[in-house]
Amino acid sequence: MSDESEPSEPVVHGALMGGFAQACVNLNIVAGRRATALLADIDMGRWFPLSKWMEIERMVGESYANVEPIRLKLGIEMMTLWYHHGPGKALIHRGADFLHFQTGSHGIASVIRGPREVVGSFDLAEFDSDRGHAVIRSSTPFDKTIERGVLIGGVMAPGDLYYVDVTNDGDPNRLVVEFH
Repeated sequence: MSDESEPSEPVVHGALMGGFAQACVNLNIVAGRRATALLADIDMGRWFPLSKWMEIERMVGESYANVEPIRLKLGIEMMTLWYHHGPGKALIHRGADFLHFQTGSHGIASVIRGPREVVGSFDLAEFDSDRGHAVIRSSTPFDKTIERGVLIGGVMAPGDLYYVDVTNDGDPNRLVVEFH
């Protein structure tokens, strides 16, 4: 499958899958032998069915009674790895750059492909650097707590900010970012 074409079934880039797997290892997240088997054949240059990602995400959720803090940490760790060991440093120089990288779903399009009605979007809707405030609109199939972690990790990774928080204010598809 060419990277230029839009697949009929949604796919996730191996770098995202590998980042998820490495984040699980780094954070000592235990999801059992089944998760290990699913993550064993990850090739960072290939694309994988979105269903494989969802199965791994579901397994992590089933492995913990209180999974929300785990999901948040996974998202943060994935973006820390993306920045320090992936293409992040070449693309992002300041924390605010990561937010701008989301404009037009540019960031999400680098790791997920497929019909827009299935893969959704992840867009910078508001940005005010003076107030340290941004809003991301997300309609992706990914867990919103992991997405909150992705935003925190991506904005914090360059090291120029001392505070980042991401909340949902009643609308799960509206991620409010505060940064200083």
